[in-house]
Amino acid sequence: MENNKKTKEKKTIASVIKAIEVIEYIAHSEKEVGVTEISNGLNYGVSATYHLLNTLKECNIIVQNDRTKKYSLGLKLWQIGMLAYGQNHISITLKPYLRKLRDLTGETANLTIMDNYQIVYIAQEESNRLVKMFTTTGATAPLHCTGAGKILLAHKPEEIQNLILERIELTKYTDNTIVNKEELLNELKKIRENGYGFDNEERELGVSCIGAPVFDLNNDAIACITISGPTARFTKQNKKKWVDIVVQISKEATNRLKTIN
Repeated sequence: MENNKKTKEKKTIASVIKAIEVIEYIAHSEKEVGVTEISNGLNYGVSATYHLLNTLKECNIIVQNDRTKKYSLGLKLWQIGMLAYGQNHISITLKPYLRKLRDLTGETANLTIMDNYQIVYIAQEESNRLVKMFTTTGATAPLHCTGAGKILLAHKPEEIQNLILERIELTKYTDNTIVNKEELLNELKKIRENGYGFDNEERELGVSCIGAPVFDLNNDAIACITISGPTARFTKQNKKKWVDIVVQISKEATNRLKTIN
């Protein structure tokens, strides 16, 4: 072994990684799931999966339906999630700016970050309108077809952009979804130059979005503030007005973050 070796191999516990993957599998399922389905979905042995489920059940992380014998997430995980949310200084600090953005535009305001090659919604202020867009805190969405995803990707170094684009699938959700890499790179360049970006019904028909990045002390785009709503309200006149508001609020949020870091 070389004497000048500066780093050591990271040691991990495989069973913990598998337990987390089981939790994520259950979390992304639309209904209760059984041991065989989880085993097949994760390519784990049935016996090993059963032991993982029993351990998670014993810790109240998941619960089992006595009738169907299938599993779903437990309240203990929700409690942990709420504690994590309370410790997230970004979402807590920027909540007032989401409320301000919501009040100025009338549309739902969102705060997102990038994690594991997707965006994660970490805070939201819902529109007071009868017809509105909203999502669950903790929900995820693809990078290439969302306003926030493209904005956060646009502010990554070129080599990181290419690495991410090699690892994600440019799935086509609507006729407006950008599925060509070169076209997407051009879009990212435009977003970086403008300082804001759009989702023009690229993930879901009838839904539009405007967003701008939030930077930290190192001028890294660590979050994105957006508004989302029915496309019918995102008229040319409103979009022109709302872009200025979103960009201004994102600058105020950036300045706030830099004062506390």
